[in-house]
Amino acid sequence: MIQRERIHSATANIFQPLTPDPMESLFHFLAGAVFWFLLIYEWILIIAILITWVNADPASPLVRFLNRMSRPFWNFLQRILPARLAPFAAYASLLVVWFGQIFFPGLLDTLGDTLGGTLDLSTGETRIGGFFLLGLGVVFKNLLSFLTLMLVVWFILTMARPSPFNPVVRSLGMLVDPFITPFQKRLPRMSVDISPLLAALVFFLINLYLVGSLVMYGKRLSLAYPYTNPMYFQSPDQTFPSQPSQDQDPQDGEPREQSPSTRP
Repeated sequence: MIQRERIHSATANIFQPLTPDPMESLFHFLAGAVFWFLLIYEWILIIAILITWVNADPASPLVRFLNRMSRPFWNFLQRILPARLAPFAAYASLLVVWFGQIFFPGLLDTLGDTLGGTLDLSTGETRIGGFFLLGLGVVFKNLLSFLTLMLVVWFILTMARPSPFNPVVRSLGMLVDPFITPFQKRLPRMSVDISPLLAALVFFLINLYLVGSLVMYGKRLSLAYPYTNPMYFQSPDQTFPSQPSQDQDPQDGEPREQSPSTRP
């Protein structure tokens, strides 16, 4: 569902008929090109992550290509992420790409509309801010969903009592430990540690209400959903619902019947 929203938000204003203004057309083309480049790179990262789960032949041309495309980015993220999160640099790279799929095409698209005169400067700044908030919202939504899933998996693993020397168990424990420790300090000792489930519930509620509101606000500012959110989008140059004119009924927008004194 999130993937479909990201694609729709990034392409809603990109795949439009080219405008007469050459500058605006150029920026619309660049926005579409950037989006498709990031979409292809996203799948390269996904396949590269899947390859790490199996003992693939490092001499294979496909594996070498995937390593050349993904490893430099992963190594860069490992250097800037905290040591506790460095093992998850590959998954963090997907979050960065998902943010870029929304923000950068939206930025270029808005710059083109502003330079071409379709949008004024104030509306363009608001729209860019909306794409930025929408991108952050999608990143947080995916991140919290991932953490919620990992907490549930950790709860199941603690019930099975796996070996603490397993590298997967150690990495997962390093990831979830900062989130479950505050609950463990406040909960009484029980035969079953429910702190992962409580932390997962907190993340789920934050994702549902706070992050969901951030995503909706970003959608509204960026005009990214013109076809699924008609309440906030009527035409490319309207940010908010238009007010009914004096000749329209405020309830249904139909023309009012003129009184006899005002008829020609």
